[in-house]
Amino acid sequence: MDAGIGALGAATLWEQLNRVYPEVLSPESKDAINGTKLLEKVRGRLDKDYTENTIRQHFSEMSQDPTSSIARVADRQGYFLRRAENREVVEPPKASEAPTSAAASEGRESQLEEKFRSIFMRYSERSNLFPMHVEHTHAARRAEGINKWKFPDVVLLGWGVGKLTDQGYRLDPNLLAVKMSLGEQPFSLQSIELKVPLSASTFRENFFQCVSNSKWADSATLAVANSIDDSTLSEELRRLGASYDVSVVSYGLSSEFLESLPNASDIRKMTDVDFDDRIAPRISLQRISSGKDREALDWGHIDDLSNLSPEFKLLFEWVAHCLSQKRAYSFEDFQKIQNIEKKNA
Repeated sequence: MDAGIGALGAATLWEQLNRVYPEVLSPESKDAINGTKLLEKVRGRLDKDYTENTIRQHFSEMSQDPTSSIARVADRQGYFLRRAENREVVEPPKASEAPTSAAASEGRESQLEEKFRSIFMRYSERSNLFPMHVEHTHAARRAEGINKWKFPDVVLLGWGVGKLTDQGYRLDPNLLAVKMSLGEQPFSLQSIELKVPLSASTFRENFFQCVSNSKWADSATLAVANSIDDSTLSEELRRLGASYDVSVVSYGLSSEFLESLPNASDIRKMTDVDFDDRIAPRISLQRISSGKDREALDWGHIDDLSNLSPEFKLLFEWVAHCLSQKRAYSFEDFQKIQNIEKKNA
């Protein structure tokens, strides 16, 4: 072990890993190693017994940071040492700007978090829910910290006036008309916070991030990719969920399995048959807390979010379009309709 590592004391896991990577990684991308092998190499060199999921999460996040000493092969799984001359001193991207380079986009698509988001959205559609991907980086820029924990990862639109038919999911126009005439909301909006691992050291922060960015919605869900096998952690989450009316659900997908999957965009493009054969059987739902619906949407909060994020404006344009047409469109179909209308305008 590097003598410096043993003397780190309060050094963060990020700092420790940055010092360990040069000892265990090759600077040649052709010699890249996968996450499992890298985990074996670094674990004994750290000053604490961090969980496997926490360390893997750092691999993924650090490989996307051009200032760190680890890089990831873009077209296949594997990590290698980022050469010192290729490391950058960079400012964080403006919140109003999305990553534009092909490399940045490819890097995001290979992250475990993005893969899980694609899986979550595909799986939700099986329950006749309509997901919308929320991209935090599209929000208007504000002073540092003001927008923190403000936006969910996914919004799920559900309809209480629909049913599955031979032509797919359809709204019942009569039930829709009755609900609206009575002043009842015919749809529901769930705010979803996604996490891959959840550990004893991070779960409170993760949970309250979900609470914070869901205040506007009908309900809140913290969806976790990995299994939650720690009974103490599970009980703490159950108590928090009951106290704050938040659903907490584990999908039972290991980080190794997520790492073995293709990029997030490829998961979204899978046929239903391919998804059902390859991914759906690996999902093992564990509902830790059931949560509870709120009495109404918080329109004041929604107005603030809509002023900050063009995507939140689109969310309610989408809902309004479905209501006006008395039809449950997916968000992707709604965007296609918008693009056609703009071209014809």
